[in-house]
Amino acid sequence: MAKTNPDLLTRTDSGELAHGALRLPDAIAISVSVLAPGMAMLLNVSGVAAVSGGSTPMAFLLGGIGCLALAFVVIGFTRRMASAGYAYTYASRSLGTGAGFMAGWLYFFGMICFVPMTMSGVGYLAADLLGVSPGLWILFFFIGMALFLVLSIIRIKVTTRVQLVVGVATMVIILIVDLVTTAKGGSHGQAPSAFSFGHSLKGGFSGVFYGIILGVTSYIGFETAADFGEETSNPRRYIPIAIIAATAFAVIFYLWTTYSITIGFGVGNGAKIGADPVALKTTASTFVGHWLGTLVEIGGMCSAFIVCVACATAGSRTLFAMGREGVLPAAFGRTSARFKTPVNATITVAVIATLMALLIGYPLSDKTFGHPFSNYYFWATLGTLVIIVVYIMLCLGSIAFFYRTRATRNWNPLAHVVVPMAGAIVFGAALYGSVHPTPPGILAWTPLVALAWLVTGTGVLAWLRARRPESVAQIGSILGEEGSTDAAVLDARSQGGAPPPVRYKRLL
Repeated sequence: MAKTNPDLLTRTDSGELAHGALRLPDAIAISVSVLAPGMAMLLNVSGVAAVSGGSTPMAFLLGGIGCLALAFVVIGFTRRMASAGYAYTYASRSLGTGAGFMAGWLYFFGMICFVPMTMSGVGYLAADLLGVSPGLWILFFFIGMALFLVLSIIRIKVTTRVQLVVGVATMVIILIVDLVTTAKGGSHGQAPSAFSFGHSLKGGFSGVFYGIILGVTSYIGFETAADFGEETSNPRRYIPIAIIAATAFAVIFYLWTTYSITIGFGVGNGAKIGADPVALKTTASTFVGHWLGTLVEIGGMCSAFIVCVACATAGSRTLFAMGREGVLPAAFGRTSARFKTPVNATITVAVIATLMALLIGYPLSDKTFGHPFSNYYFWATLGTLVIIVVYIMLCLGSIAFFYRTRATRNWNPLAHVVVPMAGAIVFGAALYGSVHPTPPGILAWTPLVALAWLVTGTGVLAWLRARRPESVAQIGSILGEEGSTDAAVLDARSQGGAPPPVRYKRLL
């Protein structure tokens, strides 16, 4: 386990982020914007319904349970340490430096996957709203990527405020749809059985378990505020509040919206939901009016763009943390002298994401989904697969970490064993559902690509251990803020040594 080098805590060179730039509203905006409720409910529900059918709300319920459990895990870690590395740092502190590297390796790749996914959604929705050829989605993709670079490199506080405004406006529109559709009883009345396995299109449990994949995709991001721990004032207070607020809101909001869509089409018409790429828009147009359906689509497009920015900034900060500690090229660990943002990592994310979109959007596109939706569903599934592995690592790591440090805190078997284990089980079910039965079309390749990325990361880690062991030893060591005296004592005890003198400097 890495031991924090106090000298690294006070670094003020070109690797310094904008400490203390974000407040509580900014932290909440970051988590809610990556959740992207407008985009998730407009574009993800159809993908879940294609296998979960009328049991789509059940898939979202199980995904929500797993993410609530993970929220408590992340909060436990966040109260002790703030780092741009988030999962990379937490896994290294709980499971060891090797696990920390793999968590970072998987996490930044997963977040990069969500960039071509979400910007392809922007391209499709923009073309549809303007009534132009769907083939022009790629033009709007490039326009969106250029704007993304501008927003990601300027001061992060500006970006989060834009995210907050777009997020609130979009959610208000969707809540109107939910309220009216539920009040009218949908097309065939209320249907509590939507929260069961009985209406799955792909075999009961297995259909719902596969649906959890895209269900979890909709929740991914509730914890993203933790990536900005070094840039948030009072992170051990604000970030936990942001995480629990975003998660609780998402569970309630998603369950109500998926339920309203399901009863809008009819609980027995799950196949129709899956065949409609914008089922929420159809529901809004049917039960409220065409004008609201158009607003839903506009909100979904804006939400998709904002989540693209948020995912890219989260991924770039993990690259930044790994570059800063020497396990990836040091250039990733440099920030803009003017804006204090990881400009090199951000540009790298943009270039890689564009190449990914072109690859799946054209030579490898699946006729079943079409160009933009081949991108959307392929990268959504692949990104979620690798992120779920990280989530399982964090759940299991928290059990080991808090048991190992139980002498210095009120250790509770329910909070520190049962809750994280519940999260690991739900995410494990989603992984199982991703390979059995075999996903349709191009999605069948996603488990293999995820496995290949995992194996590649293992090879890189082995090379680092052999050639640069000092870099591996520093994995997870640089923090924006430590948990003061308590953290120093815990780190020493977890390594079997005597508590070191407390020399940490507080930066935030």
